[in-house]
Amino acid sequence: MMNQTLYSHAVKLISDCSVPPHLSGFTFLLEATIMKSENYSIKLIDIYKSLAQNHRCTHRAITRNISYAISQSEHIRDYLALGKNDLFNGKVIAVLALKLKTVSPSVSVSV
Repeated sequence: MMNQTLYSHAVKLISDCSVPPHLSGFTFLLEATIMKSENYSIKLIDIYKSLAQNHRCTHRAITRNISYAISQSEHIRDYLALGKNDLFNGKVIAVLALKLKTVSPSVSVSV
């Protein structure tokens, strides 16, 4: 069961990045960020496969939807202090997970 406070902090964090909440990529990015913040050593492909299983789609669809959601954000690069070439799924999820950890310190990050 997901911690409601953690979920609320993650929603606010991703909303602050101006990722459009009506996109399915928002939901996938949200869940991926929470999964990464709970276990920082988890591989990205394992996150995608888990999400795909939960949402009954392919891991490639998860990847595409997250990429699209990130590309639709106007402020994500500035908000996360990422360089021009750092705006890819893995980097964004990792940085969001670390920011989520600082906002919600009750999450234990295992490295």
